[in-house]
Amino acid sequence: MTQKLLIIGAGSVGKFVAYNINQFNQSFEIIGFLDDDASKHNTIIAGVPVLGAIDKLQEFSGKDMAIVWGIAFPSIKKKLFDNYQNLSFNFPNFIAKDAWVSEAVTFGKGCIIYPGTTINYETVIADFVVINMNCSLGHNCSIQSFSSLAPGVNLGGNTAIGCCVEMGIGSSTVQGVIIADDATVGGQAMVVANVSNADVVVGVPAKSIK
Repeated sequence: MTQKLLIIGAGSVGKFVAYNINQFNQSFEIIGFLDDDASKHNTIIAGVPVLGAIDKLQEFSGKDMAIVWGIAFPSIKKKLFDNYQNLSFNFPNFIAKDAWVSEAVTFGKGCIIYPGTTINYETVIADFVVINMNCSLGHNCSIQSFSSLAPGVNLGGNTAIGCCVEMGIGSSTVQGVIIADDATVGGQAMVVANVSNADVVVGVPAKSIK
């Protein structure tokens, strides 16, 4: 059965979903984008109309509508979700057909998993996580809600990532590292020790610059 879909955010993640809607295992009819950038309103992006600002979500609540949060930045995504969490929507996961997902992997809701990603066994991924192209997650990892992995991130087994964490392009962790809530890991960084709440780390090995 085809479900109607609204994409929140007409930027890079939202356009990925729109252009590749047929690359997922579920069937959707895209109704449009909602985006707070007024210059995009009443335009067509990726063949999909931009219907207006995100506050128009209230008009669609309770209408058996699916929503995807097509926003890469964790803090923005969480803030918007908190503003509208009392509305009634479905939040399906969007997992690319050519992503490899082991048995015994657990997903929350509203996740976006790009092509080329591999996720090993007993990994737990919470709500509204974005994992971009060609990431590799070892066994028994955990990623908390709203976090975002840029392309090419590699997580050693038993890595624990908190809420609203940003992992930069090509960054990596050794096994058993803990990255606390709201932290940012720079591109190509190699994380070999735990990262504190809201810290910013870069380099090889990764060190705090905050």
